[in-house]
Amino acid sequence: MIEIKNITKKYDDRVIFKNFSLKINDGEFVVITGKSGCGKSTLLNIIGLLEDPDKGKVVIDGEKILSSQSKNAVKVIRNKISYVFQNFALVDEETVKYNLMLALRYVKLSHKEKENKIADALAKVGLCGYENKKIYQLSGGEQQRVSLARVFLKPSEIILADEPTGSLDKENAAIVINILKRINRDYGKTVLIVTHDENLKEIGDRIIDLS
Repeated sequence: MIEIKNITKKYDDRVIFKNFSLKINDGEFVVITGKSGCGKSTLLNIIGLLEDPDKGKVVIDGEKILSSQSKNAVKVIRNKISYVFQNFALVDEETVKYNLMLALRYVKLSHKEKENKIADALAKVGLCGYENKKIYQLSGGEQQRVSLARVFLKPSEIILADEPTGSLDKENAAIVINILKRINRDYGKTVLIVTHDENLKEIGDRIIDLS
């Protein structure tokens, strides 16, 4: 469970949140919407422990996070949270396998076992045999699917996706959304999507409109 308790966040004199609270249950698919600048990505970053609120509490699975730099925050990030970004967050000049090996750097498996996990993850996102392709050789949709393959490599229960279809055409956006829905439905993961796309509002169990 994710709990945001009475958080306040501002940048300079601009207040983004004031005494804002939110509870997200395990296994929910939540869509966060709202106009530009309303704090969608800020909320996702606070939930994902990438930045701290000025006041208030963040609790992940009953564990209170005092700071995004604390030891327990690092542990939660490493073991419970996966991120999907609009810009894919991949190393362009390296191979798909290199990028996915990064997600396994803290996992105690043999090199062969890691290769097998990568092959399985790529199969789940429809990219069988892509291990040795360079990231820059892939389309935007394929790059986002590589990013999603990382979700299958970590033991994370919470998937945070910030505008995951923002730079994709309609066909590739549909593929990415279907993968996220499958991650939620078949694997019971908690999924939070930030989007400005009106067409994505109906895909979740719950909509949180910050406008």
